[in-house]
Amino acid sequence: MSPAPVSAVRDAALNMDRIDTHSHLPFPQPEYGNLQSQAAPDGSFGSADAVSGSRVLAEGCRFLYGIDPGVFLRQDAPAALFEKAAELRKDGWWEGLCKAWDRCHIVKQLCFSCLRKESRPYPDHWDDPRLGYLAYIDLGVQGDYAYPSPDFDTSHFNFYDRLRQFFGEVNTLDDYLQALDADIDSWRSWGVVGMKTARAYTSGLLVSDPSVQEARTAFARKRDMTEADFRVVHDYAFRHALLACKRNGLPVVIHTGFQIWGHANLSQANPLLLHNLLIDPRYKDLTFVLLHGGNPYIGETAYLAGMFPNVIIDFTWISWMTPPRFRLALSEWLAIVPHTRFCWGSDSGTPETIAGTDRITRGLIADVLEAAIRDQLIDERYALEFIENTYLKTPRRVFGELSR
Repeated sequence: MSPAPVSAVRDAALNMDRIDTHSHLPFPQPEYGNLQSQAAPDGSFGSADAVSGSRVLAEGCRFLYGIDPGVFLRQDAPAALFEKAAELRKDGWWEGLCKAWDRCHIVKQLCFSCLRKESRPYPDHWDDPRLGYLAYIDLGVQGDYAYPSPDFDTSHFNFYDRLRQFFGEVNTLDDYLQALDADIDSWRSWGVVGMKTARAYTSGLLVSDPSVQEARTAFARKRDMTEADFRVVHDYAFRHALLACKRNGLPVVIHTGFQIWGHANLSQANPLLLHNLLIDPRYKDLTFVLLHGGNPYIGETAYLAGMFPNVIIDFTWISWMTPPRFRLALSEWLAIVPHTRFCWGSDSGTPETIAGTDRITRGLIADVLEAAIRDQLIDERYALEFIENTYLKTPRRVFGELSR
């Protein structure tokens, strides 16, 4: 018996070109190690990331090398698989990534970067037109990526000194904000297409609204700033950065939901905490991209993206970390959120993980769309429009035409 024909929706979901809106490329060290060192030894599944990551590696190997290692990639996988991985790497880390992108029909790759290009060395390919950058703002407004969080050691940390290390002499709040503006205003010149923050893991998504006088008074204490002073300066600077992004036509990508590192309270990562920003007329024309779909707060994410036209759902990560939840989430989102408000990326940095997340996510999208058509939640035309928007049109609209 011949196999059933592949539907137009499934064919588009599996094969259409796409823009990958989130990745962790091996900057500044241009290497990602041999594959066998990433394979799981027996009994090594001691974290959520290890379980889902091994599944992703296995799927990536099936797709790239045509060898099935099973559900997980273990170190006792067929030797031929690791030989093919070594062959893919023989011409260098960049060539390996390009092969994976080509195989997965990824025409543009967005990856995270520092606040300023000069603050870390970038490899030779940093200005390749295939790449775009999301600049991490957290170092510039918190003094450290992990501060404040339950896991951060504050015994040798001073917020004001960290800002001086990063920006130079900033004697007043105005000096500090001018330095922040100068960096954000330069982003477009070196390929930055959006701002990224992981404050959900540290200070949380609820942003207070201090007055400029409150911020100046707190900043004036410099090395003697208290925790309360820090919060005032931090939130004022973050809001200032939002306005700088608006001025430069840059979207803001915000981590939401599941805490992939650290032990911060999950409730502070609920995207609904952003409501006060979304109803603030100062940010009405600023696009907010909710990374990870807010998982497990998928209903709250649906409400925000359904009600606010400047909210985009980026379902990076949720699809391959928790496939059953993603099926439920995408079904719910299709029912209420316009199909012009989605994008997704691999959240990966190696050929196998890029390919694995790509294939898992594409397959799940096809499954959910076909089920939604059967259930008359949407029709085929809408499903095809969803794919084209989510894969290409919406990323281009949100992040610009993505050209240098």
